[in-house]
Amino acid sequence: MADIFAAQRYAIAPDLLLAPDGARENVVMLVENGAIAAVADRAEFAQTHPRTDVVPLPGRAVIPGFIDAHIHLGQGFGKSIIGGEPSQIWRRIWIPLEGRLDPELSYVCAKWMFLEALRGGFTGVVNFAIINREKTEAIHRAARETGVRLVSSTGAVNRPVEPDGSGSGSGLKHIDEALKRAEDHMALCEREPGIYPSLCVSGVEGASKELIGELAGFCAERNALFQIHANEHIPEVHASVVEHGRRPIEFIADCGALGRHTLLHHGTLVTESEIELIRSTESAVSYNPVASHWKGDAVSPACTYVERGVRLGLGTDSTRSDGFRMLDAAESCQRIAFGMRVNDFSCGAGWTWVDAATKGSADVSGLADVAGRLAPGCRADFLLLDMEAPEVLPSWDFEWDLVRHYNRDQIRAVVIDGAMVMQDGRATGWDQDRFLKDQLPAAIRTVRDAPIVRRHGTSAKHRAARGRRGTA
Repeated sequence: MADIFAAQRYAIAPDLLLAPDGARENVVMLVENGAIAAVADRAEFAQTHPRTDVVPLPGRAVIPGFIDAHIHLGQGFGKSIIGGEPSQIWRRIWIPLEGRLDPELSYVCAKWMFLEALRGGFTGVVNFAIINREKTEAIHRAARETGVRLVSSTGAVNRPVEPDGSGSGSGLKHIDEALKRAEDHMALCEREPGIYPSLCVSGVEGASKELIGELAGFCAERNALFQIHANEHIPEVHASVVEHGRRPIEFIADCGALGRHTLLHHGTLVTESEIELIRSTESAVSYNPVASHWKGDAVSPACTYVERGVRLGLGTDSTRSDGFRMLDAAESCQRIAFGMRVNDFSCGAGWTWVDAATKGSADVSGLADVAGRLAPGCRADFLLLDMEAPEVLPSWDFEWDLVRHYNRDQIRAVVIDGAMVMQDGRATGWDQDRFLKDQLPAAIRTVRDAPIVRRHGTSAKHRAARGRRGTA
């Protein structure tokens, strides 16, 4: 199979291909120099390309690669530390952990997370980070080595995120410093194929009105993505109302920071007027369903966003890099939080969440013309799926099956820019086993050395406590 995707030009005919308008049978996809050159019915393709050999792929489906619209590439070593933890883990766990990462550890953590993402069917990720040039270069190195498509970020804060000022290592005294960093970041990304620039601020608590407005305006002028957390949890909304007399999205609008270049992360606690602000400015939202049910803050009204015409993508928020489980969570969270109240059995239907994870995430990430669709002109970023596993047979609705029945162990190949970067869950071109074995001690040491504060504790601790109560 690897030979198929090694050529600069090839045509494949899977049993099924997920086109922008839905699943299609009996079609051929032509790839040339890493881009999709044609998608056509088999008979039509034979007429228009009579000298092109077509490789049949029986029992296989081709779908666009998933794009993670919200990830923090400095959080990969944490994983199950957050199990059972109360909300606001960013204060007690993520800031202390990310503070331990030097450029080399930033490289290791990013490569680790890219490997997980590729195994989970993600061909592209949108990083959210406020980091210096050295760490950015380290992350870019990891992206080059794994082949993943990356929206790379930096940014600034000019207000402490903790009362004592901790966690504000990327703070600044003058907005000109942020703009200089932004210029440098743009230039750095422009030199890297498959890497795209983005700027961010942590949220309305971490930045002044002037900084938010300047960075968002810079992105609008440069056609780059501006990212900001918004309306994720109660303390954030409360603090914004107390200080500014405005809810977070309302305040971001006051900063002049909404627009087609802006991606709001989470958007869970939103009013009707805030939804209208997002829609009318063509801003976008990342829906992070696993983060909602792991942290328990709230569930984004994603079905409402879709119905109202708000641009919507799906993200993991560094919970788990498994695209199919993300689809499942996207649908199930909507069903439990909203659908069951009104006896809505569809909750957007399967295709809504498939679209949100592919072309929706590409759109909100600024990659609409690059990825997320199997259409001429887009880069050839796709997954080759096994359709013959018992979990998905017999199939009556492919897109519902993608949401509820497919698993990452059915991903036979991950292809980016027309080249296979993952085969049967294993990286091609580099030794993932050696990498994990060599770097695991550093990952463990980093977590142990970080000043992380856990409130829940391990499963073993609670199991022992339950046992003591049972014998008392």
